[in-house]
Amino acid sequence: MLALLEDSGLPLPDEVQHGTDCVRFLWLDRRVAVVVELDEEFEAADANGANTREGITA
Repeated sequence: MLALLEDSGLPLPDEVQHGTDCVRFLWLDRRVAVVVELDEEFEAADANGANTREGITA
């Protein structure tokens, strides 16, 4: 997530919170949060190419 933001020229979050089943990215001054839920079936998504950065544009 941080690399995607940086590569896109977007501001990095003020805080990153690691929970037991999610990661929260917080921009305090903008009052914005992005919550990424961690799934136990990550390998299945990876096998389908869901975690590659090819073809992603900002």
